Amino acid sequence: MGETERRDEETEDAQLERLLTIPEAARVLAVPESWLRERVRLRKVAHRRLGKHVRFSVSDLEAIVDGAAQHALAPRRMAHRWRQEG
Repeated sequence: MGETERRDEETEDAQLERLLTIPEAARVLAVPESWLRERVRLRKVAHRRLGKHVRFSVSDLEAIVDGAAQHALAPRRMAHRWRQEG
């Protein structure tokens, strides 16, 4: 096998994304497996089904994290003045 053929195979391997199982994805997300299984069952998180097998891509995990983002609230302005200063 020549050097060029080896590089082509490495490029193809790099393009193939490894899919993670539920236990692997739960470890990456630092959540209990039961939490992740429940969200999959309810179809609340991005995932892939290969027959009966559930798998997660890196983009699925990123979508889960992005969907869980909590944004800071801006300070509320007082809508009404209870007393008129005067």
